[in-house]
This record gives sequence, structure tokens and C-alpha cells, in this order.
Amino acid sequence: MLPVIIGLLVVIALGYYFQQYNKEWKYLNKIRGPKGLPFIGNALDAGRTPYEFLHNMFKFWRENDMEMFKMYIGNFSIVTISSTKDIEAVLSSNTILKKSPMYDLLHPWLGQGLLTSTGTKWFKHRKMITPSFHFKILVDFLDVMNENSDKFMQQLQAKAEAKDMFDIQDMIHFFTLDTICDTAMGVNINAMDNHDSQIVKAFQTLCYLIQLRTQSITKQSEFLFKFAPEYKEYKNALKVLFDFQEEVIEKRRKILMEDSNSSQETTTDGNENITRRKRAFLDTLLTATVDNKPLTVQDIFEEVSTFMFEGHDTTTSGIAFTTFLLSRHPNIQEKVLEEQKVIFEGDFKRNPTYNDIQEMKYLEMVIKEAQRLYPSVPFIGREPTDFITLSGQTIPPGVSVNLFLMAMGYNDKIFPEPYKFDPERFSLENVSKRSSAYEYVPFSAGPRNCIGQKFAMLELKSVVSKIVRYFEVLPAKDELISKDGYERWEQSEYDPKLAAVLTLKSDNGILIRLRDRNL
Repeated sequence: MLPVIIGLLVVIALGYYFQQYNKEWKYLNKIRGPKGLPFIGNALDAGRTPYEFLHNMFKFWRENDMEMFKMYIGNFSIVTISSTKDIEAVLSSNTILKKSPMYDLLHPWLGQGLLTSTGTKWFKHRKMITPSFHFKILVDFLDVMNENSDKFMQQLQAKAEAKDMFDIQDMIHFFTLDTICDTAMGVNINAMDNHDSQIVKAFQTLCYLIQLRTQSITKQSEFLFKFAPEYKEYKNALKVLFDFQEEVIEKRRKILMEDSNSSQETTTDGNENITRRKRAFLDTLLTATVDNKPLTVQDIFEEVSTFMFEGHDTTTSGIAFTTFLLSRHPNIQEKVLEEQKVIFEGDFKRNPTYNDIQEMKYLEMVIKEAQRLYPSVPFIGREPTDFITLSGQTIPPGVSVNLFLMAMGYNDKIFPEPYKFDPERFSLENVSKRSSAYEYVPFSAGPRNCIGQKFAMLELKSVVSKIVRYFEVLPAKDELISKDGYERWEQSEYDPKLAAVLTLKSDNGILIRLRDRNL
């Protein structure tokens, strides 16, 4: 009986595969791309690790005139685009809003939160959440960022005194995790001191395993993934985060019910401090309504999970790569420092105010240029629900459109000398000369642009500002200092090994040294 069942399943799978293939091939066979194998398509070409995947995507991009190429991974058809016109056509559309099927792999964790939802739910929740990033609330968030960055500077001070190279990417990850838990949920998990906590490990596990699933035909299937050796670890990580969030949500709800006007009291429970002092993102969700109805527990879970995922992993990448580039380009680091001296007027160790952050114009140019070279989110995926035309090619519904945002930054037609680290590209004068606002979209654009981009830029500027004022950022080795402004990939063992693990990461960390400025 079992062989018969297996045979029927194989027949059904093959039938579905050929049905999908026949429905799409007459359109997609006109688009160039790497040749695949029957049934598995380009699964082997894509690479087995996040590092191989990113580098192979760049390889296919160069081989196909830096415009468009197609791939098949199992029964998933993917068209990757990177031209400004195509990017604009997709991002500016009010109809191409559905995320690609690869985002389904986030559903067990993020559910139908703002990142993954579509249609009416997405529209209403977007409208409901937008006020959470009003500048008055961002001022409160900045206070939390400053408190956590003070502690972060103390830890960096120990590294400066040791005078040895170290991996700052790992340290930034724990800092941003503390910050996002404080701002999102009003709870301090103390990740910077407790790297082995279950919560910290659960975040790291989920980010890695979800990316791994995107590159495996069998592990993409929820049913087949249950038989994978990583499945138990994956489920345990989900349970840790869900239990943590459930506990915090209930405590926060009680605090709001007990006394919404008590803004200074602190409730302590175990190792977690849940404060009333400042409003957290969770408070907005607990008091919000959609269609005059409060959010369900599931709604709150999904939006908190989404904010915590998007709000810590992306800023980790942004801070780490900006710091790396400053270590290799001391002349640019000096310009950043000179701007800081003007803003802080001799009191170099004080925390930045919201107004101070707005004055950091050159630092903002540096961060934007770092995002061009090392964008926190290298890819965005959409799935058209109707036929669309990109670069003269017809893309049928159901085909994933992969927006290769990182490749845009290395297109010499958009950015001459693309490997050169040059913040002046983002001066007001040079930005005004651009032919399209869609030539640079590290936070996406259009209706589904990143709702938290002001939050992210606030955190990046506040932390990098403090790092530069406290320390001289040095490369892992003195000989790695860039003499001509260029930052080629992987010229030495101390260079980042870039990998797309949902966000951009370095497989071997971000290796730098620090020297105390004693200002």
C-alpha cells in the first residue's frame, strides 16, 4: 500500500510541476538566465549557503548585462530585476503589493504582520501603525537608544584598551537586540551581557534557518521540513520567542490597565525590567483599534514580531558596515569627526539630542553611501497577481519578481566608479542631478516602503556618532587602509565575506580595532 501512495504523490507532484512549467515557459524562455536541471531547476546554481547565494546572484547579474535574468528553484519561477525603470515600475505600483512566496517561510514566525501581509489587512494595519513613528515618539526612542549605547560604549572601551582586532558585528547585534526589545516591548533582555540567553539564541537561529530554507527545495515545504534535522531546533526557537512575547504582552497590558498615567514607576520581574517611563511600540498596539475593534492577540503577536525582526537585524547590518568603511577610510572618518566637534562644542561624551541628529548632514551622507555598497536588505520579492511587462518582457502572474537592490549600487551606469566609497554622491547637489529617485532605494520605496526607516536612521546616526566621538576606528591591519577610496571585495582574509542571511551579513564578522580618542 505504501509504495502505491508514494507513487501517487510522485505523479501528483510531477503533474503540478509540468502544469506550472507549461503555464509560464512560453513567457520566461525569452528571458536569459542560467540553465537548470529537470525538476530542481537552478537549486544547485543558487548555492548551498547564504554566502554562495549572494555571490552567485552577482555572477548571474553580470553575465546577463546587469538587467534581468530568470531562475527556477523547484516549481518556483523567479525573475530577478535591477534596472531603475523596472524597480520603479514594481515599487511604485499600487497593484504589485503581494510579497513573493519566499516570504511565506516567515509566516510561522511573523504571521501576517506588516512585512508579510497584503490586501485590506496590510492597508489598515499600515495606517494604524504609521503614527508610532511620529517624531515625538522617536524622541522617546532616542532616549532608549542612548541608554543602551552608553553601555555599548563601555564594552567597546574594553576592546580599545586591549588594542587587538575584534568582531564588532557580533557586538552590534546584541546592542540592537537590547534596543529593539526596549523600544518595541518596553522590556530589557540584557543581551549585551547575556549572549547565551535563550531569547538571543532564538533570534539568531530563526534568521539563519529561514534563509537556509529559501535555498533548499525540500526544506521550503512545511511538510518535508518536519523531517529535516534542523526542524526541532527551529520549533524550539519559535516557542522561546512566542513564550517570551506572550509573557511580556500580558505584563504590559496589566501595567496599562492599572495606571495609564503613571509614567515613572518601574515594575521588576525576575531578570526583566518592564518600565512605564516611556511608551513602547507594544503600547500602541494594545490601545489601537482597527474598524473600531481592538487588535486580537494574534494581531499583536504578528506586529510585535515583525517590528522586532526588522528593527534589529537591519540596523545591525547598517551600523556594522558603516563602521567598517570608516575604519578603512580615515580621511572620511576625520570629516565625520569634524562635524561632530561643531555639533557637540567640546562636550564630546554627551548623548545626542533629536536636534543634534538632524544636524549630522555629513554623517548621513556617509551612512547612505555605506547602504549603497552594503544595503541592509539586498533583495525584495514581489509576486504579480496579473500580467506585467518589465524591460519589454511579459511576466505572468505567480512568478516571483526578485528586486536585486544591492546590484543597483554596483551598476556603473547609475554610480560611476561603483566600488569607490564616496559620501559626496549623496550631497544635495549630486542627489538633485539624479534622473530618478528609484536609483537608490535601500529602504524600498512606494506604497510598501519601510515604515521604520526614520527609526533606523535615528539609531544608525546616534550610535555611529558616539563611536566616532569616543574612538578612532582602525582597520584590522594598518596596511588595509584604503589609499584611493576603493573598497574591493575580499582582497584579504580581514575583509567581510558577504552573505545574504535575510539581511546582509559578513560570514567572518566585521574585523576592526579601536583607539581611545580621549577628547
